[in-house]
Amino acid sequence: MVEKILWVLFFTALLGFSRIIPHPPNFTPILAVAVFIPHIMRNNLIAIPVTIGAMLIGDLYWGFHSYMLWTYGAVILATQLYFKNVFVNGLGASIIFFIVTNFSVWLSGYYGLTLTGLWACYVAAIPFFTNTLLGTLFYTGVFWVVYQVAKKVNMPWKAV
Repeated sequence: MVEKILWVLFFTALLGFSRIIPHPPNFTPILAVAVFIPHIMRNNLIAIPVTIGAMLIGDLYWGFHSYMLWTYGAVILATQLYFKNVFVNGLGASIIFFIVTNFSVWLSGYYGLTLTGLWACYVAAIPFFTNTLLGTLFYTGVFWVVYQVAKKVNMPWKAV
Protein backbone atom coordinates (compact mmCIF):
# COMPACT_ATOMS: atom_id res chain seq x y z
CA MET A 1 0.00 0.00 0.00
CA VAL A 2 2.85 2.40 0.83
CA GLU A 3 4.37 1.73 -2.60
CA LYS A 4 1.11 2.72 -4.30
CA ILE A 5 0.91 5.95 -2.31
CA LEU A 6 4.52 6.76 -3.25
CA TRP A 7 3.76 6.15 -6.94
CA VAL A 8 0.71 8.42 -6.74
CA LEU A 9 2.71 11.17 -5.02
CA PHE A 10 5.51 10.80 -7.58
CA PHE A 11 3.13 11.22 -10.50
CA THR A 12 1.26 14.11 -8.91
CA ALA A 13 4.48 16.00 -8.16
CA LEU A 14 5.83 15.33 -11.65
CA LEU A 15 2.62 16.52 -13.24
CA GLY A 16 2.33 19.62 -11.13
CA PHE A 17 5.91 20.58 -11.97
CA SER A 18 5.45 19.78 -15.68
CA ARG A 19 2.62 22.28 -15.98
CA ILE A 20 4.78 25.14 -14.71
CA ILE A 21 8.18 24.60 -16.33
CA PRO A 22 8.70 25.87 -19.89
CA HIS A 23 7.78 23.32 -22.53
CA PRO A 24 6.45 23.19 -26.09
CA PRO A 25 2.66 23.64 -26.23
CA ASN A 26 0.87 20.44 -25.18
CA PHE A 27 4.13 18.46 -24.80
CA THR A 28 3.48 17.35 -21.21
CA PRO A 29 3.17 14.08 -19.30
CA ILE A 30 -0.47 14.76 -18.29
CA LEU A 31 -2.07 12.21 -20.61
CA ALA A 32 0.78 9.75 -20.14
CA VAL A 33 0.10 9.72 -16.41
CA ALA A 34 -3.65 9.54 -17.05
CA VAL A 35 -3.15 6.25 -18.88
CA PHE A 36 -0.12 4.94 -16.98
CA ILE A 37 -1.46 5.13 -13.43
CA PRO A 38 -4.40 2.80 -14.19
CA HIS A 39 -1.94 0.46 -15.88
CA ILE A 40 0.28 0.06 -12.82
CA MET A 41 -2.36 0.50 -10.12
CA ARG A 42 -5.04 -1.62 -11.78
CA ASN A 43 -7.49 1.11 -10.78
CA ASN A 44 -8.67 3.75 -13.24
CA LEU A 45 -10.18 5.97 -10.55
CA ILE A 46 -6.84 6.73 -8.87
CA ALA A 47 -5.68 8.57 -11.99
CA ILE A 48 -8.52 11.11 -11.82
CA PRO A 49 -7.53 13.02 -8.66
CA VAL A 50 -3.83 12.82 -9.57
CA THR A 51 -4.20 14.29 -13.04
CA ILE A 52 -6.94 16.76 -12.17
CA GLY A 53 -5.11 17.84 -9.01
CA ALA A 54 -1.91 18.48 -10.93
CA MET A 55 -3.79 20.34 -13.65
CA LEU A 56 -5.49 22.48 -11.03
CA ILE A 57 -2.11 23.35 -9.53
CA GLY A 58 -0.91 24.40 -12.97
CA ASP A 59 -4.06 26.43 -13.57
CA LEU A 60 -3.65 28.15 -10.21
CA TYR A 61 -0.21 29.23 -11.39
CA TRP A 62 -1.03 30.09 -15.02
CA GLY A 63 -4.62 31.19 -14.53
CA PHE A 64 -8.04 29.75 -15.17
CA HIS A 65 -9.59 29.61 -18.63
CA SER A 66 -13.02 29.10 -20.15
CA TYR A 67 -12.18 25.63 -21.53
CA MET A 68 -11.18 24.10 -18.19
CA LEU A 69 -14.21 21.83 -17.83
CA TRP A 70 -13.72 20.47 -21.33
CA THR A 71 -9.99 20.01 -20.77
CA TYR A 72 -10.46 18.28 -17.43
CA GLY A 73 -13.28 16.18 -18.88
CA ALA A 74 -11.05 14.99 -21.71
CA VAL A 75 -8.36 13.98 -19.22
CA ILE A 76 -10.91 12.12 -17.09
CA LEU A 77 -12.11 10.27 -20.19
CA ALA A 78 -8.50 9.36 -20.97
CA THR A 79 -8.11 7.71 -17.55
CA GLN A 80 -10.94 5.34 -18.42
CA LEU A 81 -9.32 3.70 -21.46
CA TYR A 82 -9.14 -0.08 -21.04
CA PHE A 83 -6.67 -1.35 -23.64
CA LYS A 84 -3.98 -3.59 -22.17
CA ASN A 85 -1.23 -1.78 -24.07
CA VAL A 86 -0.40 1.51 -22.37
CA PHE A 87 0.92 2.96 -25.64
CA VAL A 88 -2.41 2.28 -27.36
CA ASN A 89 -4.08 4.02 -24.43
CA GLY A 90 -1.72 6.96 -24.94
CA LEU A 91 -2.72 7.20 -28.58
CA GLY A 92 -6.39 6.99 -27.63
CA ALA A 93 -5.96 9.59 -24.90
CA SER A 94 -4.34 12.00 -27.34
CA ILE A 95 -7.17 11.55 -29.82
CA ILE A 96 -9.83 12.01 -27.14
CA PHE A 97 -8.10 15.15 -25.87
CA PHE A 98 -7.83 16.57 -29.40
CA ILE A 99 -11.48 15.91 -30.26
CA VAL A 100 -12.98 17.12 -26.98
CA THR A 101 -10.89 20.23 -26.40
CA ASN A 102 -11.07 21.47 -29.96
CA PHE A 103 -14.80 20.85 -30.07
CA SER A 104 -15.06 23.20 -27.10
CA VAL A 105 -12.99 25.80 -28.96
CA TRP A 106 -15.36 25.48 -31.92
CA LEU A 107 -18.36 25.90 -29.60
CA SER A 108 -16.92 29.23 -28.50
CA GLY A 109 -17.86 30.54 -31.95
CA TYR A 110 -14.35 31.69 -32.83
CA TYR A 111 -14.37 29.66 -36.07
CA GLY A 112 -18.07 30.07 -36.73
CA LEU A 113 -20.68 27.55 -35.66
CA THR A 114 -20.78 25.78 -39.02
CA LEU A 115 -19.32 22.52 -40.30
CA THR A 116 -16.74 24.58 -42.17
CA GLY A 117 -15.84 26.30 -38.91
CA LEU A 118 -15.58 22.95 -37.13
CA TRP A 119 -13.27 21.66 -39.86
CA ALA A 120 -11.16 24.84 -39.68
CA CYS A 121 -10.90 24.52 -35.92
CA TYR A 122 -9.62 20.95 -36.09
CA VAL A 123 -7.20 21.73 -38.92
CA ALA A 124 -5.78 24.71 -37.01
CA ALA A 125 -5.22 22.44 -33.99
CA ILE A 126 -3.18 19.78 -35.80
CA PRO A 127 0.20 21.18 -34.63
CA PHE A 128 -1.05 20.99 -31.04
CA PHE A 129 -2.24 17.42 -31.62
CA THR A 130 1.21 16.51 -32.89
CA ASN A 131 2.79 17.85 -29.69
CA THR A 132 0.13 16.15 -27.54
CA LEU A 133 0.71 12.81 -29.22
CA LEU A 134 4.50 13.06 -29.18
CA GLY A 135 4.56 14.25 -25.57
CA THR A 136 2.16 11.55 -24.43
CA LEU A 137 4.06 8.74 -26.17
CA PHE A 138 7.44 10.11 -25.06
CA TYR A 139 6.45 10.33 -21.40
CA THR A 140 4.64 7.00 -21.55
CA GLY A 141 7.92 5.51 -22.75
CA VAL A 142 9.84 7.22 -19.95
CA PHE A 143 7.35 5.94 -17.36
CA TRP A 144 7.47 2.47 -18.87
CA VAL A 145 11.28 2.35 -18.57
CA VAL A 146 11.22 3.70 -15.01
CA TYR A 147 8.51 1.19 -14.09
CA GLN A 148 10.44 -1.75 -15.59
CA VAL A 149 13.65 -0.71 -13.82
CA ALA A 150 11.77 -0.25 -10.54
CA LYS A 151 10.40 -3.77 -10.85
CA LYS A 152 13.89 -5.23 -11.32
CA VAL A 153 15.90 -3.32 -8.71
CA ASN A 154 15.26 -2.87 -5.05
CA MET A 155 14.19 0.78 -5.06
CA PRO A 156 12.62 2.39 -1.99
CA TRP A 157 9.55 3.14 -4.11
CA LYS A 158 9.71 0.04 -6.29
CA ALA A 159 6.90 -0.80 -8.66
CA VAL A 160 3.69 -2.27 -7.32
